Amino acid sequence: MLAVQLPWLDGFERSKKPRGLPVVLTTAEVRQLLKHAESASPPIGLLIRLLYGTGMRLMEAVRLRIKDVELSRKEIVVRDGKGGKDRVTMLPDSLLELMRTQLALRKSWHDEDLRLGKVDVWLPDALAVKYLNAAREWGWQ
Repeated sequence: MLAVQLPWLDGFERSKKPRGLPVVLTTAEVRQLLKHAESASPPIGLLIRLLYGTGMRLMEAVRLRIKDVELSRKEIVVRDGKGGKDRVTMLPDSLLELMRTQLALRKSWHDEDLRLGKVDVWLPDALAVKYLNAAREWGWQ
């Protein structure tokens, strides 16, 4: 514009064009999706409902741990979410019983795995070194 060369601007890059708008499902599509979730296997159906009902992202739901689910307060603590931040989201009333059932099933699996000596989960950062038995504890499952 000024026809002046500024040497300190040599490494300058233009900003990237934003991606398109996100795709949002219609009300009818959401109803159809939730209807199919009812007929899906219990963990998959629960996962779909968690994504819709809590606003969690897929990897946040997949990485959910027992200690982050608070049924009495109807809350879920989402750890290391987008931007590396933690946040609390609500757990809908409609999912309480499904979540209790899944937790009971997972507890029986955990007890069996403990009995067989095959229980172990990945722990973030240096927690595996700091807390040697944490990977076998129920809350970290």
